[in-house]
Amino acid sequence: MIELPLIDFDTLKSGLYIYDCYHDDILVADLNGQDVFLNDSVRVNALQVLLVLEGSIDLSIDYVLFQASVNTVVTIMPTHITKVMKYSDNFRGRLLAVSRAFLEQSVMPNHSSSMIQYMQIRKNPTALLQASEIKALDDCMLRLRQTILQTSHHLQRLLIQNTLMGFFIEMGNIFSERKEYNTSPSLTRKEELFESFLRILYMHCKEQHVVSFYADQLYITPQYLSLILKELTGKSANKWIDEALMQEAKILLKAPQATVQQVADALHFSDQSTFGKFFKKHMGMSPMEYRKNS
Repeated sequence: MIELPLIDFDTLKSGLYIYDCYHDDILVADLNGQDVFLNDSVRVNALQVLLVLEGSIDLSIDYVLFQASVNTVVTIMPTHITKVMKYSDNFRGRLLAVSRAFLEQSVMPNHSSSMIQYMQIRKNPTALLQASEIKALDDCMLRLRQTILQTSHHLQRLLIQNTLMGFFIEMGNIFSERKEYNTSPSLTRKEELFESFLRILYMHCKEQHVVSFYADQLYITPQYLSLILKELTGKSANKWIDEALMQEAKILLKAPQATVQQVADALHFSDQSTFGKFFKKHMGMSPMEYRKNS
């Protein structure tokens, strides 16, 4: 069975014009309209931190829409599914991307306050900051870029790790001033169920296609689950499942080594024909036509 492909650093760099990179571990890039394109959902096996310096950008992160205007920081955790929905003509940003392996070697927060911040940032990937706070984070990114350029430094890797740690310390200090990132969120029962549904959907959408599975995991009826989702999001449970499954299908079809039959198997369809009918119903074209157009 094939796994969902992850965008690596080489692929990430191929879409950027101005960036500095240390091996395939960390990069700092300048973003504008040339570097941003409306694409299908992708996964990047790296932590990404985007500072919106001018304009605005709309992103779908794990199927939820987030709007980021000037002075917003966007934090995308490794393997999250993201999609650029739209951006303003004057959009400009700075991007930091750190591979999961380098991140684990460099920053391993384990005390409770750090974990609270981690969970809150994961749940709320966008935060509107003060202009001075964005500048502080941007200065840290620029210092990190300078360490990447110091290729003759005998301890460059350690220097980069320490500079990266400084960035996260600054980021942690900024978030520590915000109550919402240091206390458990106050959610209604319906919001808790919605959050749990998204987590289960992210983990199981490839093999579980029916509402009853997710309702059973949440100990509620399928009808009540659909009612909650319709009330909170305007979309039924079936719609959420189908959209998540389509995102996975489109990602898989972009892997040239995977046949349509392998994609159908990976997504637990009974056969290629059933998968093809499902895909055409939602995309208006067959999987092969989609692959050719992509």
